[in-house]
Amino acid sequence: MARIDLAAAALLYGPLLLLGLAAGALRALASRPGLSPRRRRALQAAWVLLLLAGAPVWLVLAAVLRLG
Repeated sequence: MARIDLAAAALLYGPLLLLGLAAGALRALASRPGLSPRRRRALQAAWVLLLLAGAPVWLVLAAVLRLG
């Protein structure tokens, strides 16, 4: 039976959770009323890019460091 090492799982998935929280915060900032359209587009692009680039970069780095 396979056993799950909680410390290793937290080390692997913790940064992904932080990436998700940061992206969610950027998305919430982008949806505030009163922002200029340019700033709104920049924040929307930032949260999408954070997820699209951050998660794969972390997974590759974790594989290189043999965290998983």
